[in-house]
Amino acid sequence: MTKGEKNRMTAVVRAAEYLFLENIALRLVMEHREVANWQKLVDRLLADQEMLDGVRLKFRDVYDALERSADPSGALDELLGGMPGPKTQ
Repeated sequence: MTKGEKNRMTAVVRAAEYLFLENIALRLVMEHREVANWQKLVDRLLADQEMLDGVRLKFRDVYDALERSADPSGALDELLGGMPGPKTQ
């Protein structure tokens, strides 16, 4: 694995880690604030086909770019550019 590939893979892992932590934080806030039926709201959102289709549109372009490219790092960079990152202070 080249240094560039390692850097891109590290960026993927960091983005996934951040999203995982953000999800845990959101769950803790919902539970702490005692938001009634928050899990049912999440289930309803996940059952919303229109919303899921919108999310899939974001990733469809990345999958297409990965399939077309001999060097998929550009598609990976595009995906990571749209991911939230840790807030800097």
